[in-house]
Amino acid sequence: MNWNLQGYRAVVTGGSQGIGRAIVEEYRRLGAEVMSVSLEEGVVADVATAEGREQVIASLPWETVDVLVNNVGTNVRKPTVEYTLAEYERVMATNATSMHELSRMMHPWLKRSGRGSVVNIGSVAGVLSVGSSAAYAMTKAAVAHLARYLAVEWAKDGIRVNAIAPGWVATALTEKIQQSGKAMRVIEERTPLGRMGRPEEIAAVAAFLAMEGASYLTGAVIPVDGAMSAYGMDMTAALRE
Repeated sequence: MNWNLQGYRAVVTGGSQGIGRAIVEEYRRLGAEVMSVSLEEGVVADVATAEGREQVIASLPWETVDVLVNNVGTNVRKPTVEYTLAEYERVMATNATSMHELSRMMHPWLKRSGRGSVVNIGSVAGVLSVGSSAAYAMTKAAVAHLARYLAVEWAKDGIRVNAIAPGWVATALTEKIQQSGKAMRVIEERTPLGRMGRPEEIAAVAAFLAMEGASYLTGAVIPVDGAMSAYGMDMTAALRE
């Protein structure tokens, strides 16, 4: 099997920074043509809006798309009782609605590819309480289940759908957390590998999911979190102290 993306055509949302930028760079390094969508560069469009999504479709330079990476996301970190309806709707529209709608709208391009793959970037917040906000957690649970559902529905069309659930990753969005010694100690204590992840570590998995080598992998939600989501409560260690 060829462990590269030569000849692949990919669309990556939120491709201007953080995990999205790392995915764009990794795909290009492996030989793919990439259309990056963001608010700052590439195809400039807000995929949280119907108009922005229509702009993405209108900007497609190809008749087929091999990979759609639904990466774009946002958050408002605050307690649930302090949320406004507008904030809730913005998080839902950006994180969940955009993925559902872009996947649906791009289905014909992915089907024509014959090797179509959708990669949704979720979060461990979809299965764990990480204090990041209820709205954000809801969207990330939706992202994971969207991958499972579409994997079943679209298998007949030759389209694989998977999701990645990163743990805490060192990006601009987590800069305040990285600057807090107390927060970093909590992450280090609750993550068996003892550190935050790096964007390129998420990008590597996103690249594999698009490859021929992953041709039998669909409907999966892959935690890339240093085993944070596998960590429970080690009482025997406490007893040994």
